[in-house]
Amino acid sequence: MKKFCVYTCITGNYDNINEVNVRDDDVDFICYTNNKNLKSKTWKIIYVDNDGLTDHQLSRKIKMLGTDYIDKKYDISLWQDASVIWQKKPSLFIKKYLVKEPFSSIKHSYRNCIYEEANEIVRFRKASKESIIEHVKFLEKENFPHNYGLYEMTIFIKKHNDPKVKETMKLWYDTYLKHSNRDQLSFMYAVWKTNLQIHSIDMNVWDNEWIKHTRHNYKKEIKDCRIYYNDSSIEEVYDYNLDYTYKYNIKDNNYSFNAIVPVDTNIMEIDIVNVPCVKYSDFNISIPYNQITFFNVIPYEDKEIFYNDHGVVRVEGNFKKGQKFKLSCNLELLTDLEKNTFIEHLCNDIIILSEENELIKSYKSHKLFNKFRKIRAKFKYKK
Repeated sequence: MKKFCVYTCITGNYDNINEVNVRDDDVDFICYTNNKNLKSKTWKIIYVDNDGLTDHQLSRKIKMLGTDYIDKKYDISLWQDASVIWQKKPSLFIKKYLVKEPFSSIKHSYRNCIYEEANEIVRFRKASKESIIEHVKFLEKENFPHNYGLYEMTIFIKKHNDPKVKETMKLWYDTYLKHSNRDQLSFMYAVWKTNLQIHSIDMNVWDNEWIKHTRHNYKKEIKDCRIYYNDSSIEEVYDYNLDYTYKYNIKDNNYSFNAIVPVDTNIMEIDIVNVPCVKYSDFNISIPYNQITFFNVIPYEDKEIFYNDHGVVRVEGNFKKGQKFKLSCNLELLTDLEKNTFIEHLCNDIIILSEENELIKSYKSHKLFNKFRKIRAKFKYKK
């Protein structure tokens, strides 16, 4: 019997299965799924039913609790998100990083605090503001400390039959079900309550010698618009109480909504789209302003395109609480063919200027959108 297993879960059509491209005779690869059409040459496929859970809940249940099959057959298990592709043997990763502690995970690359992570979740629309506010209130009521730590839960190793690990995983899952769907927030709370000892792997989960990532296989729709009534680039003053979401009225390719300015401010930071590769035109906002700046936009052929999933328009002026305005913009997702052509163009031809006016070029398509997320290409329009 092998000592180690690597397991993942794919529900619905959220991900394609990535075949194992590194032979590792010391590990069994197990994929749980409710998709009867999913087949693999390198993974052992085990079909599971939802049993009243949503696809997301089912995936998280298996991620957090594992299964009886894994508990009985293996001593150590390694969870990986389905987007992960191994570049080196995972058995070597397990032997290197599961040391004295019964649980091991990669430290978050940028943050060390649940409360800061909650802000980022709202800012990038990874969950509803309401669910995150409720979750944060729960943590504050429990006196959960700031800067307690934060881990990337893309991959983690555990001695799954260790009593402390079992207790923590159970509390993690229970907390996740009761609060927001962001499992990092619930994980740190569970660790704090049970005092699980974790071996922290000091590594960038997105850039290392062990793994690479594919993009998830799902298509977002453009449903709403986020406005932050302040300057969210100033980390220390970010306040999600100034963060509002408006549902679009959609007619053909025209997206619009009516709103009221909630506070006096000089800046409205408008997150027009949270989907990559969207062409836009005819942006209009009815409130008087001094300057408009478009971020994360590239002119391409006869189009203006938001290239990543954070298409932002910064509107500067003298805005007063209670002012009414209407925003409208024509938006259109690129077709798959247009998207592939556009990405190829970015990888090979496009050179853009960063805020520091340095020339930046990307040749690695799998890192393209993460790299460009950090670059603000500016196009200014003044009245």
